[in-house]
Amino acid sequence: MRVRVSLTWENTDCQDQCSCLGRDTLKVKRTSGVKIVETAWSSGLLVRAEGAGTVAHAGVVLPRLLADRVGLTGAYRDVLARRGFVPGRDRGRAVTDTVAALAAGASCLSDVEAMTAQVELFGAAGGASDTTVLRVLGEYADRLRDDGLPGRTLARATAKVRARAWTKIVARHGALPAVRAAGKDLTGPGGDPVTVVRLDATVIASASDKEGAEPNYKGYGFHPLTAWCSNTGENLAMMNRVGSAGSFTAADHVAVLDAALAQVPAPYRRDVLVTVDGAGASHGLVEHLHALNTATVHGARGRRLEYSIGWPVDVRTRTAIEAAREGDWSPGLTAAGTAETDAQVIELTGLLRTGPGGDQLTGWPTDMRTFARRTPRAPGEQAQLGQDPNWRYGAFATNTPTGQVQYLDVRHRTQAHVEDRIKELKACGGTRLPSTSYARNSAWLHLAAHAVTVLAWLRLLALTGDLALAEPKTLRFRLLSAPGKLVRHARSRVLKIPTGWAWATHLADAFARLRALHPA
Repeated sequence: MRVRVSLTWENTDCQDQCSCLGRDTLKVKRTSGVKIVETAWSSGLLVRAEGAGTVAHAGVVLPRLLADRVGLTGAYRDVLARRGFVPGRDRGRAVTDTVAALAAGASCLSDVEAMTAQVELFGAAGGASDTTVLRVLGEYADRLRDDGLPGRTLARATAKVRARAWTKIVARHGALPAVRAAGKDLTGPGGDPVTVVRLDATVIASASDKEGAEPNYKGYGFHPLTAWCSNTGENLAMMNRVGSAGSFTAADHVAVLDAALAQVPAPYRRDVLVTVDGAGASHGLVEHLHALNTATVHGARGRRLEYSIGWPVDVRTRTAIEAAREGDWSPGLTAAGTAETDAQVIELTGLLRTGPGGDQLTGWPTDMRTFARRTPRAPGEQAQLGQDPNWRYGAFATNTPTGQVQYLDVRHRTQAHVEDRIKELKACGGTRLPSTSYARNSAWLHLAAHAVTVLAWLRLLALTGDLALAEPKTLRFRLLSAPGKLVRHARSRVLKIPTGWAWATHLADAFARLRALHPA
């Protein structure tokens, strides 16, 4: 079989063109102004479903080994153990294998079954059918609270694993990675990085009727609430909620916040920043955050907890903005710390507290400050009824007592980073809930969140350069989906990655770094 392809080349040096495409497989004929290339690349090529020892997604060994090294596999085994019951599939292995498969690109139960069926990578007893994984999800769901957050035993086991992982991260980097705002690190009074916890809700669509799927402002499905650590990029808490759940329900935010803070290792809870996007400043959440900031009472012995929460641009806020003088607005800052030419910021605390209308913040903590930001509307953009025709406004509230207005504004806008984490959650199977059962779907979301966490730890503990910043799609293409061949040599099993694969050395080096970690 021969395939004829007509190409027009501007370069008249056909020898260079042929060498680029492989001269041993090309024949060139000249026609009037056009060169026709006959390639025989597929001549004699056969594709067969055979080849013992050859594996796909060989790089999945990285998240699997990492889960073992930090103790995640053993933790799940202990949590899911039932007295008098010996499962045919090890439950710790079943959970972490599913997490590794989701990290490597699996998006449904059949994908997990197909990936774990590779005995060369997962062992003869490692594979689990889709029905087995569904049963494991049910057992995991039994360890969740009624609100969908982890139960006491599961939460403690996960926190212990997280503390072990953070210890290894600090050992490699010298300190917990710092979050950057306005071109500099967020650090506390002692110079240590501030632990940044971000809360945000997202919508997961459902194409069929499932328990808990309800209409919402984006369609039909579920409305989970999540918490993330911006320092490491990992998930701290996951609460699945019915589709009609409110975006800024104070009780849900308080529950998720408490669960997230409990997951932060104790040495890193002394200096915390909590951010919430949108108009999330409810009395219940702000008062809870105010009570958690014990540094105001105990000084250096207490916990310094600051918050930066979206504030509604309501009637009182608009009134304060209208009362502000034009000269009170200051240029905003970019994420790199340079001045913005089309954005301005202002503090409204004084106008809201002592303006002509009296104290508009009665009942709110006295140390709470409010700020506004404005950007010009795009040409032709129509304002909604009641909005300013020339400017778009946003506002936030914080209890940070010092700092320039511009810096506090850009610090709040780093909340947008949480959207990247939610994208990773959805890229790790979070958009395809596998069951009609609400409880099992909640468990699936937890495993998808664990997949994001394992990838975050993988970047921090084993990768360098661009790979240490890569998104799941890039990691999958370059590392996790790499092909390999498993052979035996000198009483060892060797997983060989083709040397022609550009990132083969990176994969081997990452595996060596993970093997060097002290086992849990």
